[in-house]
Amino acid sequence: MISILWRYLAGSFLRIFLFCLTSFVTVLLVMRLEEIARFASAGAPLGKVLLFTFYQIPYILPIAIPISCLIAAFLLFYRMSISQELTSLRAAGISLQMISTPFLFLSAIFMMLNFIVSAELAPLMRSHSKELILQTTTTNPLVLLQKDSLIKFKRAYIDMRSSSSVGNATDVLFIAKNTSTKKLSLMTAKELEVDKGDLKGKQVSFISSLDPKMSDRFDHLVIENQAEMTTAADGLSQFWEDAQWQLQQDYLPLRLLFAKEFVEQGTLFSRFDKAQVEFARRFSLAIATITFTMIGLSFGLQINREPSKKSILWAIGLTLAFLVVFIAAKSLKTMPCLAFSLYLLPHPLIVLFCMYIFNRSAQGVVQSR
Repeated sequence: MISILWRYLAGSFLRIFLFCLTSFVTVLLVMRLEEIARFASAGAPLGKVLLFTFYQIPYILPIAIPISCLIAAFLLFYRMSISQELTSLRAAGISLQMISTPFLFLSAIFMMLNFIVSAELAPLMRSHSKELILQTTTTNPLVLLQKDSLIKFKRAYIDMRSSSSVGNATDVLFIAKNTSTKKLSLMTAKELEVDKGDLKGKQVSFISSLDPKMSDRFDHLVIENQAEMTTAADGLSQFWEDAQWQLQQDYLPLRLLFAKEFVEQGTLFSRFDKAQVEFARRFSLAIATITFTMIGLSFGLQINREPSKKSILWAIGLTLAFLVVFIAAKSLKTMPCLAFSLYLLPHPLIVLFCMYIFNRSAQGVVQSR
């Protein structure tokens, strides 16, 4: 009988979970449609656009999986309460703890899956997405100069008029900081065009500066005007300063994240730093699967004669509270110890509160509506 009950509960939970997960992935992909459209407008072929779209899914799964578990657990327990299925099972001698075991078992499996996605797969897909963007900008560097470009120049001002052609721009103004002289450099062009791997320009002007040999002298300006100019198309792409994106925390799988910390610090977990905070963020997303399942089970359970409206508000409130704290922790980059605590502390607090509510309901204590 227990095996039949497990198959029934697990099957019902999985059906609702998969439906919610598919809906969330679809909706969140639509929300990222602007970014996908920008990549497509850069002149990328259809195959790369589809691949870029596929790479966005691992960004969505770490938060879509816990919320899908919450909705599946809440709706299933709510439906079983309203239809008196829970009453029948409890009359047969099956406790609420035993009834909730299949849900917690599946949520534990999803937790491990979610940890693999958030700790390993999502950073890898993030780096592959950036690689696709760089490949596109290498073949068409004018994409870098567009205001809605997926890659932004740091410490630079860009103004241009884009024509209907992706590989053509007019009235280009480009001002950037020269890292060698720590002065501003300026480039203007009446027209820039990408043609067969070459970047061609008309009426191009450059103004840059050289460091004076004596500190009390004025800067030496270099002014160059060219009626026509031709250079390799990937030259502008190489100007992109943030070439070390591969070493950022968001782009590193967990093993490389710890390897980087060991190389830089000489030891692991010696103190709270970016590596520990990033690990806490990914681990928090993983265990949110069980936390959200507990919210769904505790507040989806109805023992009142009429469904309690407060249970829905409590479930929404706890979910929003967790998400607010999670977002706040992401903004506390300068306080790693506090960020680490905010990532992990809400889970035991929410689980203990949900267990209290669940046990009260199991004992027949009616919640006020």
